[in-house]
Amino acid sequence: MKILLAADQSRNSLAAAHWVQELYFPASSVVHLLDVVELKQWPEWSTFDNARVFCDKVATAREQATTKARRFIDRLADSLSRPRLEVRSDVVEGLPGAEILAAIDQHQIDLVVVGAKGLSGIQRFLLGSVSEWILSDAPCSVLVVRGEPRWTRRKAPNMRILFATDGSQDSQRAVKLLKNLHLPKSTHLNILHVFEPPDSLPRMAGGFTGHLRATQVTAAMKQTGERVGEQILQETRRAFGRRKWCIEAKVTEGHAADEILNEITRTRADLVVVGSRGLTGLRRFLLGSVAHKVARNSSCSVLVVR
Repeated sequence: MKILLAADQSRNSLAAAHWVQELYFPASSVVHLLDVVELKQWPEWSTFDNARVFCDKVATAREQATTKARRFIDRLADSLSRPRLEVRSDVVEGLPGAEILAAIDQHQIDLVVVGAKGLSGIQRFLLGSVSEWILSDAPCSVLVVRGEPRWTRRKAPNMRILFATDGSQDSQRAVKLLKNLHLPKSTHLNILHVFEPPDSLPRMAGGFTGHLRATQVTAAMKQTGERVGEQILQETRRAFGRRKWCIEAKVTEGHAADEILNEITRTRADLVVVGSRGLTGLRRFLLGSVAHKVARNSSCSVLVVR
């Protein structure tokens, strides 16, 4: 597996590194560390400066920023080093979002890990932010980290994962990815399937008789949603095999993003896992989509699987 950890020396960036430390990737995996130097504060132009002097000031500022980033990335590489895991590092200058996407293509990355909030201190899920850019355009799976892993803070041996599945291909790929991460035996996995409530049916002509028919149709659609959901949960359980995890499964009715967010709170999840595309085949990162809404509003880290 090829992992890209985008680091920018912020607290959330260090938390993202901690996640990479805590997860156990398959043997011979490679972690690429990338720090993008973005010169946000240019040296002041003095009335006594000529073009050459000013260019020298800019060159000095760039060199200092790059040196600082290199020291940081080297320390990070040392902290992540462990047997059967190759760690490579790089420092580049440019726009963070563009450089991260370029690195994903260059190294054929399977999973990119980014912090939800960077050095600027603003929430990264505002439209146009780096994390949003990566989520929208990365061709690979994306882990967006919000703070330190909760199970390490509460000093618990088990990791709590909420896996929202709709039985689509991306949900099946999510199962495969979770299995490849070699999670601890004490992992607590909650599998959730949400089926949408039937649309309001217009009352048919015929007064009470028409209303009764509409009610019967709605009830039948609900039963079908529950039955299909239970089948998806059974297939998902079988897909995880004979792991010694504590696995719970639940089918619920409602709007998918809202129910997932409610379940995150109820289960106190450390990580929520969703697919980027559902059974409709539409891109899930159009504004207002399920995965996008969950990523924006989740209180825990989010893994979006492509």
